[in-house]
Amino acid sequence: MTEGLMELHPDDHDALLNGSSAVEMWRRSEHATEVAAELMRLHGGTVPMSELLWLGAESFLPRQWQAGRAAEPREAAAEVYDRWRRIEQRRLQRRQQPPAC
Repeated sequence: MTEGLMELHPDDHDALLNGSSAVEMWRRSEHATEVAAELMRLHGGTVPMSELLWLGAESFLPRQWQAGRAAEPREAAAEVYDRWRRIEQRRLQRRQQPPAC
């Protein structure tokens, strides 16, 4: 066993590889692969995407993709990235505000 790697429970592994939820099916799609590549490019190329950024993609793209209404990967990634940046900016602004007494 390789030290430091987390192993999936067999049920989880099966769900990810063969699951039929919209999110699981989308994760295995070409659309998700292309969106991920574009998000990586927008986020700095070699810098791994934050979990929050990918969760943003998973929050609405699978349903659109399954319904045949998902934007092209480049457009979808740009929309996800813009939403993520706005959330990050709000978080930074809240941290910089002096605490209310």
